[in-house]
Amino acid sequence: MGLEPIVPAGLMMCYSVEASFTTAAVLLPAGLICLKRAVEINRSYWAFAILPFLFGLQQFLEGVVWLTVEPGTSPWLWPSTFSYLFFSHFFWLFWIPLSSLLIETKPLQRKLFIIFTLIGVLFGGSIYIPLLTQPDWIAVSVQQHSIYYDARLIYDAILPRYATTVIYAFIILVPLLLSSDRYHKILGVLVMVAGLLSLVFFGLVFISVWCYSAAIISLYIYYQVGYARRQVPAV
Repeated sequence: MGLEPIVPAGLMMCYSVEASFTTAAVLLPAGLICLKRAVEINRSYWAFAILPFLFGLQQFLEGVVWLTVEPGTSPWLWPSTFSYLFFSHFFWLFWIPLSSLLIETKPLQRKLFIIFTLIGVLFGGSIYIPLLTQPDWIAVSVQQHSIYYDARLIYDAILPRYATTVIYAFIILVPLLLSSDRYHKILGVLVMVAGLLSLVFFGLVFISVWCYSAAIISLYIYYQVGYARRQVPAV
């Protein structure tokens, strides 16, 4: 989902091209089914319901990077790399708070989640846009059977990387954990636990393990939208 650790000097994605495309093949249709059910049951859940599809798209992009990184001359390497980084460095930072905002009913939380969504856009944009304008800030290689995205951030000159990590995690986790919807809170706990376990036990390959756990988390989303929300009045 994020950068290493949450916002790393570089991103380490492991597993294989087969794992990436297999995960994408499962999550892409599951996400479309979730979205269809959310529209039928409660339209305010659409941004939340489409998360499995978006995780699947991210995994598909990583699969393309796997196919193109070793030859190094493919014209698809940099488009797939920057498309992947679009999710990890920008998109999740505002989409997760937005999904919380759309389902929230309490005024105080709604105001807070609007703020977090705007902060996510600004913070994510400040991380991702410089990478587009300074492509030499990104280096992609295969190390230890993993794809390593060595990404420079504009904050590296003024903040230690752990501080950037905390900001990134704060933007994503707070809207989930403070949601008045208990299912969204459960998702927040799952994301937080997956991140902590990946950081403690998997070190350098933190982000690969954490992102791969998105498949399991997406199965929970599939359950929630498909079954747990059936008794919620449509809006």
